[in-house]
Amino acid sequence: MDFGRFSIDEGVDPHTGVRTQIHFENEQVVIKKTYDAEPYLQRVAEMRARNEGKRWGDGKEVGVLPPWVHHEINMIRDDKEREKAMKAFFRANPAFLAYDAFIK
Repeated sequence: MDFGRFSIDEGVDPHTGVRTQIHFENEQVVIKKTYDAEPYLQRVAEMRARNEGKRWGDGKEVGVLPPWVHHEINMIRDDKEREKAMKAFFRANPAFLAYDAFIK
């Protein structure tokens, strides 16, 4: 089925900050999701500065889970599985991690 060429911009989800665009090109449909990570990365930089000189257990902040990830991880009921999912996210996205020892 040939859709031709056009796009639909669904805008930014107010809860996640994710913008969804759907592009139709002939027989292909491409869904593009984007977000502005800068505010989250700035927050991580501030957290790293506050963590300076603290030991584990002194109120260290481990990182930032962006809203779209936070929602998914919060749905995990088991504490150990939730921590495992957080560590997996931070390993895959180290720019969001404020305390490196958390993923070791």
